Amino acid sequence: MVMEKQIFVRNKRDKNTSPIKKFKRETKEPTLISLFSGCGGSSEGYHQAKFKELLAIEKDKNARECFSLNFPDVPVVDNDISKLTGHEILDMIKLGAGELDLFDASPPCQSLSPANIGRNPFDARGMLFLKTIGLIGEVQPKVFLIENVAGLVKGQNLKFFNMVFYEANKLNYYCEYKIVKAEEFGVPQARRRVILIGVRGDIHRKFGPFKLYPEPDLEGAKKMRVCDVLPHITAFSPGQFKDRITFSDQPVCTITKTASMWVYEKDGIRRKPTIDELKKLSSFRDDFKFTGSDLQQWARIGNAVPPNMTKALAEHIRDNILTPAVLEYADSEEALEYAADLAFQAIELNNRRSIDLRRKIL
Repeated sequence: MVMEKQIFVRNKRDKNTSPIKKFKRETKEPTLISLFSGCGGSSEGYHQAKFKELLAIEKDKNARECFSLNFPDVPVVDNDISKLTGHEILDMIKLGAGELDLFDASPPCQSLSPANIGRNPFDARGMLFLKTIGLIGEVQPKVFLIENVAGLVKGQNLKFFNMVFYEANKLNYYCEYKIVKAEEFGVPQARRRVILIGVRGDIHRKFGPFKLYPEPDLEGAKKMRVCDVLPHITAFSPGQFKDRITFSDQPVCTITKTASMWVYEKDGIRRKPTIDELKKLSSFRDDFKFTGSDLQQWARIGNAVPPNMTKALAEHIRDNILTPAVLEYADSEEALEYAADLAFQAIELNNRRSIDLRRKIL
């Protein structure tokens, strides 16, 4: 076990040899990794906010192809996250525990979505959420951000979310969550998402309390209407459950991965929106590339985190949490040794966690 500790945490002092080496930051930009990165919607927002992405992990082949088209300098890999370890992540990004600035993740939401009538947050996909928290503990980033459906904090999912929140706190992170409205952050879409943000405990105690979320742009939200970005469209309908028509002086309905939505033109024609129109309604830049069939491209957009929403969150984290003073402290030997100890404790904690946790909770 001691050998595993020395391998996993390269910053941990060996009492029989020399002190740990001081971490030398190789970039002025805050560093980032993305789990469940999809086609790169959130990555686009982080890149616009001047973050340096070191690694993306995504299972879907078409999503990885889209990601690579837009971010050719970022490695995107198909690793089984259920079997992944923090050591493997740190090895891929060539950092030690505590050296990564931001850990971003968007775990699968099908188990949590109200659209899934038979949903069970404790199924295999839902348990990837808990696995993500465990990996955060082993990597010890300064900040983490997890995005998921608003239904995560409602109804039968609330017990599951409380467990996730408890696990994050147990790993020594100060956490808050908020339901974010996409149209208040530059996206002409009525998309609601839970954003869970955690700041490592030592950073929070030394520099906090932090304001973890940006102020919503209420004035800007008034201009986030379908007619502002697609003036030729007069109305739209979600089409998935019932054909409810809404005029285009509102944000568009949530774009899902299924090609269910309809739009109406001025001459009364009802049709499916084009991929270019879906991109505009999700705040993707015009030259953001998608590949595959129309249905595949639609699914990528429907599953993506809108770039402008992530950009607003990332800029706030960059300017208000990952400040120069915080980074100077967090890169110090004192902070890295602290993170190394916490990372090893997280490994032991994850190993002790009962395999039948789901049955115990239920």
